[in-house]
Amino acid sequence: MEFILGLSIIIILLLILGFGLDVIIMGIIGLIGLAAAATELMFLFFSVRLLLSKRAEAVFSRIGRTEKGRYDVAFYNTDLGELPNVFPAEMVMKKQLYKSDKKLKLRIDVKKKFVYDRNARLTILLGVPLCTLLCGFIAFFMIILIR
Repeated sequence: MEFILGLSIIIILLLILGFGLDVIIMGIIGLIGLAAAATELMFLFFSVRLLLSKRAEAVFSRIGRTEKGRYDVAFYNTDLGELPNVFPAEMVMKKQLYKSDKKLKLRIDVKKKFVYDRNARLTILLGVPLCTLLCGFIAFFMIILIR
């Protein structure tokens, strides 16, 4: 709610200062494009880290926060000890996704001390092409608006 209120105030101030509605819309689309590009870079970074990781088997142990983290993540017991997942834990289907009674195949980023479970790999696998499409669509839309 605060975001929408702040955005509304900024748009009203820009209109008062004499900026046209087309310039404001281009700015908003540009900011969305920058956010999509940053997300794309994040997914590409994690794709490279995933490719450099090693295969392992682990058992889910718990959901909690890391020492530096702000979000709850899934922890897995591996040969290297208890390691957190690279992405935050899914809270909606927690009982279906995180079962501690069976061994799971996952990938371990030994250097960063993270694991990539099935959900993280799927997120990366879907995130890269979707962000690429979104960036392409926004770039195409910006080119159309500029003409």
